[in-house]
Amino acid sequence: MCRKLPFPTRTNLFYISPSTALKLIYVPTSLAAGQLISLPEDVQHRLYRVMRMGQGTMIHVFNGQGLAAVAEIADAKCRTAACQSLLPAKPPLPPRPLALGVPKRDAWEAALRQATEMGVTDIIPLKTRFSQIGKLNTERDHRHLIEAAEQSERYTLPTLHPLRTLEDYLATLSTQTLWAYERLETAAPLGTTPTAVLVGPEGGFAPEEVAVLKSHPHIQPFSLGPTILRSDTAVVAALAKL
Repeated sequence: MCRKLPFPTRTNLFYISPSTALKLIYVPTSLAAGQLISLPEDVQHRLYRVMRMGQGTMIHVFNGQGLAAVAEIADAKCRTAACQSLLPAKPPLPPRPLALGVPKRDAWEAALRQATEMGVTDIIPLKTRFSQIGKLNTERDHRHLIEAAEQSERYTLPTLHPLRTLEDYLATLSTQTLWAYERLETAAPLGTTPTAVLVGPEGGFAPEEVAVLKSHPHIQPFSLGPTILRSDTAVVAALAKL
């Protein structure tokens, strides 16, 4: 017969130092030592119903803007948490934009998660000739960014920009950008150190788009190898080049 364990409380928890690995939870609010914060309903449900946490459980919280804190759940149903102390700040991530021709939904969501884990600071969805999605579900996409940030323990969320056409993106591009070109035969040496990555949708860019990209002064094509990669796999391989 299985005995149901009680929720953890202050009396049955060992002391947990701020440096101990705790579950990292996103809370869209300001953070300060001694502050009592209200947890969003979806977070309440996850902590109380899914993770079986309760009053006295220690967690880490972050606000997506670089601040994180050690917090103690303050009530039995995980509605509020009390910030005990701020965690040491992490070094800011260097600017690292990713422009991606939007692929099918599963590849798009995988790319969001992987880009977040790999430290991308800006995600720019592009509408191209072969893009698979005409309209983005920004609320759903934001949840994927949060989940990936919690998993990878980064304290900031990447900025998800509105959907843009490739033409609009290239018209304002001023950063040296690596373009993952799957049909590249020879590549010119890099003129300056690139800080951004461009990846096409499933099927790549159309011939007329390729011609424009090849002539752009801030676009540097490079190869990801002899095989053709899925869009989300190409995102990881391209970011690794940085």
